[in-house]
Amino acid sequence: MINIKKIQLNLNYKFHNKYLLLDALTHTSFLNNKKETRFERLEFLGDRVLGLAISDTLYEIFPNESEGDLAKRLAVLVSGKTLTEIAIKIKLQDFILLADNITFKSGENNSILSDTMEAVIGAVFLDSDYKTALIFIKNVWKEIILKYSSPPQDPKSLLQELAMAKKYSMPLYSDYKREGSDHAPIYKVLVSINNIGTSSGKGFSKKEAERTAAISLLKLIESRQ
Repeated sequence: MINIKKIQLNLNYKFHNKYLLLDALTHTSFLNNKKETRFERLEFLGDRVLGLAISDTLYEIFPNESEGDLAKRLAVLVSGKTLTEIAIKIKLQDFILLADNITFKSGENNSILSDTMEAVIGAVFLDSDYKTALIFIKNVWKEIILKYSSPPQDPKSLLQELAMAKKYSMPLYSDYKREGSDHAPIYKVLVSINNIGTSSGKGFSKKEAERTAAISLLKLIESRQ
C-alpha cells in the first residue's frame, strides 16, 4: 500500500481528498491497461496546469525577456527530462502502483515518472484551486527555474544556426522509431548533415528525441574542430 503520509511530506502538500492522490499514483499498468483510467485524465489535466503555471511564473520572474526567450525556458521546464528529474528528487518512484514487471532500474520507464508527476499536479489542482497548484509548482520547480541565468538554448536551433554559419546543408531528421511498451514508449530518431555526420537521439517524445539527437551531433561536430 502507498504510504500517504510520507508522500504528502515529500510533496509538501496535504490532500483534502486522498483518493485523488491515489488515482494519480495508480498507473494504468496496475489496472491491466484499462483504456479509461483516472490516471490518464489527471495526467492530461496536470500537463495543462503545469504549462500555464510555469508560463505565469516566467512572465513574473523575467519581465524584460522576449516571448522567444520565455518560450525557450518553458520548453526546458516542462520537458519530460525535467519532470523525471523532479519526480526522482521527491522519490515519487517509491509510491507508484505499477504492474509487477515494470521497474525504474537504469533509467527504464522514466516516461512513467514524468507522466505520474503530471498526474500529481492534476490531482493537486482538483483538490484545491489554480492558485494553490501554482504555489505548489513554484515551490517544486524553484531551483530549476533559477538555475538558468540566461535562457537555455534549444539544441535544434543551435544546430541549424551552426549549419547556416558554416554553409552546411540544413539538418535532416529521419528514421523515426517507436520502441518500448505502450505505457512507456521510447522514441528514436536520426539527424544528419550531408558530408558532416549523423547522430541518433532518443526520448519520451519525438520532440525530445530530436533534441537529444541535435545535442549529439553538435558534440560530434565540436570534437572535429
